[in-house]
Amino acid sequence: MDISGTAGAPWQDGLRFTGLLAARLCHEISGPLATVAAAIAVAQADPGATEALPLGREAADVLAARLRLLRAAWAGGAEPEDAAALQGICTALPRIGLRLERLGPRRRFPAGTGRLLLNVALLAADSLPRGGTLELAGLGPQGLRATLHGAGAAWPDGLPDWLADPGAAWQAAGTATPRELQGPLTALLAHAAGARLRLGPVPVPGDGAAPLLLHPA
Repeated sequence: MDISGTAGAPWQDGLRFTGLLAARLCHEISGPLATVAAAIAVAQADPGATEALPLGREAADVLAARLRLLRAAWAGGAEPEDAAALQGICTALPRIGLRLERLGPRRRFPAGTGRLLLNVALLAADSLPRGGTLELAGLGPQGLRATLHGAGAAWPDGLPDWLADPGAAWQAAGTATPRELQGPLTALLAHAAGARLRLGPVPVPGDGAAPLLLHPA
């Protein structure tokens, strides 16, 4: 994502943004990486500890899958072009699952939409603190609706403002912690892609989070 021209932000803010993204990346991969290191240490100390290598291999698979997800979401490499590919990449999401029954595995996405959906999925993981699911459904010929299901589900409070104004999203990114970065980042990516991303009405007032409505450029 090119942030150099976002709301005229000075280069110092760009460096802070890069630092926040790096900190978030380290947080996301530190858990499985520590498990891999611990499994290697156990195997070295006791060659007879047969449970160590399978545990390390499983953690390495988790690490590889998570890096694939973050690379596609943040660096824009190998983004999913259809629902089946999106499902495959999103198996690396912590705590949540992805439901596509109302979308269909053959649903194809316009260029850039898959990457934006990955960021919506990462935001959903942050917005479901007790776990749950993110359900994607069609909305018109090209649109998509993303709905959270789970206890305590709530998008970030500032999300409507960030989606409406890239300047507000940039300002929020400049003051965010690494854990708070995904909301403004998702909004900035939507603005950069020319997509229309907004919160819809809550299906039942007072019950759960409003759906996120996406209309690609």
